[in-house]
Amino acid sequence: VAQKFSVRRSLRRSFAKFITSGEDRAHLLLHMLQEMMRKEQMYQVIRLRQKNLSEDLLDTLEVSLEELQNRARERRIYDIMDFCKGPSFQEAGYFLDENRGVIARSVVEQH
Repeated sequence: VAQKFSVRRSLRRSFAKFITSGEDRAHLLLHMLQEMMRKEQMYQVIRLRQKNLSEDLLDTLEVSLEELQNRARERRIYDIMDFCKGPSFQEAGYFLDENRGVIARSVVEQH
């Protein structure tokens, strides 16, 4: 048994840079979500300007939960629900609407 732990410890040290923690995943997912929100905000601002409307009308941004799931899958993260219900998600001001399949955030908080 002691030998197993010794080998495991040795392997962990050797492969430490390849092992991702839940915190690493949450950080990556948060970065991906922020990038999606930035793009959505730019799109909505352009849309409002084309209609000669004020950007101030934009109060909430929404992105598709499915789109975040697909992007996460590209990074070999297959379950994002723990992230969506976790502290870093909520602390960043995001809200998950599972019924509509969207992640929302108030624009006011982004300034």
